Amino acid sequence: LWRELGPVVLAQFATMATRPGAWAAQAIVALAGGRGHWNQPAVTDDYSDAMWYQRVLLEKAAAPSPAPAPSPGTPNWGWEATYVTIVVVAAFTAMLTDTVAPDFALLGGLALVLTAGIIDVETGLKGFSNEGLLTVAVLFAVAAGINNTGALDYYMQKLLGQPRTVARAQFRLMAPVALISAFLNNTPVVAILIPIVQQWAKRIRIPASQLFIPLSFGSILGGTVTLIGTSTNLVVEGLYRERFPDEPEIGIFSLSPFGVPVAMSGIIYVLIAAPFLLVGGSRMKRKSGDQPPSGNTNDLIVGARVKIDSRIVGKSVEAAGLRGLPGLYLVSVRRDDMLLRAVGPEFIVNAGDVLHFTGISEKLGEVAAKYGLEPVAYEIEEG
Repeated sequence: LWRELGPVVLAQFATMATRPGAWAAQAIVALAGGRGHWNQPAVTDDYSDAMWYQRVLLEKAAAPSPAPAPSPGTPNWGWEATYVTIVVVAAFTAMLTDTVAPDFALLGGLALVLTAGIIDVETGLKGFSNEGLLTVAVLFAVAAGINNTGALDYYMQKLLGQPRTVARAQFRLMAPVALISAFLNNTPVVAILIPIVQQWAKRIRIPASQLFIPLSFGSILGGTVTLIGTSTNLVVEGLYRERFPDEPEIGIFSLSPFGVPVAMSGIIYVLIAAPFLLVGGSRMKRKSGDQPPSGNTNDLIVGARVKIDSRIVGKSVEAAGLRGLPGLYLVSVRRDDMLLRAVGPEFIVNAGDVLHFTGISEKLGEVAAKYGLEPVAYEIEEG
């Protein structure tokens, strides 16, 4: 209100003085957004001059202001946004409840969005050509090659050694795992190392529950050290390059000045907090009086050979029902002279394969009779 009527008051005072005051009134009203003296009809009376400006400004103040136009960046929350929200919530619900596999849930959500015409085909399939995604796929192939050759088994056994305390065992596990994860995707690294850590924990008589969380966190922390350490870094780097093509590219060690301190501080935190937070830790044992899980002599790794007439020959692990067995878990398969770790649900079982299970050894006889297996009389993966 003052912005509109203030110049009128000043104009009134100006025209009450002299004729030059009328020119001052004209200038004030012009600056305030009113009509200037060049558009004003000819008037001779100073008082009439000021009253004309007063009428103009009052009319301007009484006129309704036009609605502000939406800015270009203002989102339009139409049916498309509601549709996409429902699709995303449904996809995540399906994955959380294990209703369908993650790849089917995400691809199904993408198909629904494409069918509705919210995005075009080029935009919807653009992510499959992302260099970061392709790099992750290549790293999975590299990890599979390392797994099949058994090279990681040999070197990890040498690096882990024979520590006598839990803290030393955790450090000797996390340090090399973080280094490996800096150059390989952390998911296959953890999958390959789980059976190795299980056997190592039994050999050094340390609860496996004190080592699995350090294994996982060491891999995650190592992935922050380099660009190729984790798939997230690669995907973000691809989006950054696409959005800012003129900016310098992110190098493989560009994240190291930040990732190395984060990894070191994370390892130190795990070493300090593990006795208090992890099952089987010294503080928790003192508090609850429980024995460490590795003290259960029935929790072993046992092997069973697939017979020629077994009903699971030629079937995948998932189709054969070898997932979720009562008291047993399939950890690896020996085929001829090759040891295959981290067997996935799509792995095809052949006659003569030796299946390695971990869990309660008494359950092996029941599983062998049901699935056509022949228990082997030796313990695997020792030393």
